[in-house]
Amino acid sequence: MLYSHLCKLKQKKKKVESKDVVYSIPCDTCRVRYVGETGQHFCDRRNQHQRDVKNKKPSNGLYAHLKENKGHKINWEGFVYLDSEKNWKRRKIKEAIYINAVNPAEAMGSNKILNLEKGYDLDPVWSGFNEEYRNIIAKKIGVTKK
Repeated sequence: MLYSHLCKLKQKKKKVESKDVVYSIPCDTCRVRYVGETGQHFCDRRNQHQRDVKNKKPSNGLYAHLKENKGHKINWEGFVYLDSEKNWKRRKIKEAIYINAVNPAEAMGSNKILNLEKGYDLDPVWSGFNEEYRNIIAKKIGVTKK
């Protein structure tokens, strides 16, 4: 018992090695964010996004933003984890909740978020929690709400 409290032999993993997360990546220029989810290690998913940007893949929201906004730069190191969830379907739902909170379905054409799609189709009842999720996001990215 004493040994388990004093000796922590398990090596800590780096933040980018986390998996089963809902994450957010900002544009360094305008602070608009991309919200995504992954079951793989985040560093691998981030590398996929970077490859899509390099290869100018039009279905990638990060690339689409850079194409429309010349001179903007993605802050690949400024990512934050919004949530974690091992279950794939629940993780997709959480991703959609965060996307919807930042950019409600009726405003998908605005520049509030880098996502090209709103994710999993949510019941409209979830929009009643948008302000609460906006506050969670603001806290995680270090923005104080007025």
